[in-house]
Amino acid sequence: MSRADDTDPPGAYPDTVPNTLPDDDFPSWRRDEDLIAEAARPRVRVVSCRDVEVVIGRGGKADLELRRDAIRADGVPIYRRRGGGGAVVLGPGNLVVSLAAPLPGIGGVTSAFRAITAWLTGGLDVAGIPGVRGEGVSDLALGDRKVGGSCIYRTRGFVYYASTLLTDPDLDLVERYLQHPPREPGYRRGRNHRDFMGRLPAAAAVSEFDERLQAILAGATPDLGPIFRASPSPR
Repeated sequence: MSRADDTDPPGAYPDTVPNTLPDDDFPSWRRDEDLIAEAARPRVRVVSCRDVEVVIGRGGKADLELRRDAIRADGVPIYRRRGGGGAVVLGPGNLVVSLAAPLPGIGGVTSAFRAITAWLTGGLDVAGIPGVRGEGVSDLALGDRKVGGSCIYRTRGFVYYASTLLTDPDLDLVERYLQHPPREPGYRRGRNHRDFMGRLPAAAAVSEFDERLQAILAGATPDLGPIFRASPSPR
């Protein structure tokens, strides 16, 4: 079982700890199971989302986060992921960046999150999108708008990270499917989804940006310890 390291504020990463998912009817989000199975060495993937789906965090409360009637009326699937954090709406206009890597020992969630965030924002900078920064526990921000959200899963000898980057999100669907989150970072200041969520600059929406970003990220290594250069994973 994983735990946060001693620098984690109380309650900062409560959803990364359990090794079992809540007992509900949501199937597991299995997009990166092949990466996780190959994580004897670091593996990186960047994928443009195609289908609309709602993904809730490991410890997320559906009654507090989701508008289930609207989701079901539209026939949109709901999944539960390994990592914590709030619910998200995935679909066209979103990129998912995933990293699965060996990480000796246990704990160190805060330092791993910090290092991987720096790796991702550095990769975006190289790709022509400067100025993205980590904000709150797990957000990526540009100016005062959220342009990405991340989660992490840590167990002995292993870390898995996924981040959703907003390139051209359908904010109508976000408002329709998600309630105002039960917890929010200070910089949100109570704003609704539409006023809070932004998007990456137009460079991120061009064709093949996902492939370019994957090549950049796979050519560098987050400072997680004695791990080797990451390799692109099959798309």
